[in-house]
Amino acid sequence: LQAKYPNIVTLPEGQEGDHIVLRNPQLPGFELMVVWKMHINEEGTTTPVLDLLPKVAEQALKQKKAAIEDAPTCFRSMLLLFGIETAIENLIQVVGLEK
Repeated sequence: LQAKYPNIVTLPEGQEGDHIVLRNPQLPGFELMVVWKMHINEEGTTTPVLDLLPKVAEQALKQKKAAIEDAPTCFRSMLLLFGIETAIENLIQVVGLEK
């Protein structure tokens, strides 16, 4: 995804890291961090666990507080409906929109 969206997707810890950061250079003070970990149960079944952490400037937070607070829950719903790759790609497209 970083190669496809180099202006939006950042891998702060490289490809071996546990999160990606989505930023639109035209929207300072707003970023989304997608964090993941792998859960392995006693039978050896591996389940990815992803979460969305929004970071928003104080001024924007006051204006869109409800939408920002609901973002992690909506992201989890997108994961269930569309799968990991499509859910993240949808986030990238939303972050890439201009003001």
